[in-house]
Amino acid sequence: MKIIERLFGHTNKKEAVPIFYGRRAKDEEMETILEDTEVYSCIGDSCIGWMRKDFVADDLLCPMCGNEMTQEIRVLPKI
Repeated sequence: MKIIERLFGHTNKKEAVPIFYGRRAKDEEMETILEDTEVYSCIGDSCIGWMRKDFVADDLLCPMCGNEMTQEIRVLPKI
């Protein structure tokens, strides 16, 4: 241990480091607004892929498995 102290000038002892956790005040918390959103979901039984209508590709194929997608409505957070 003394060799390490001579080389590095300190030991492996851990020093106390102050840690601060910030919390938003209740007034500053973001409110999640839910709304009915048109989405396309995969028709495959084993696939759980879906996309919002705004982000779907022109070919309407699932990006995860390649199956066709059908339109439906889901309650999602507003973006």
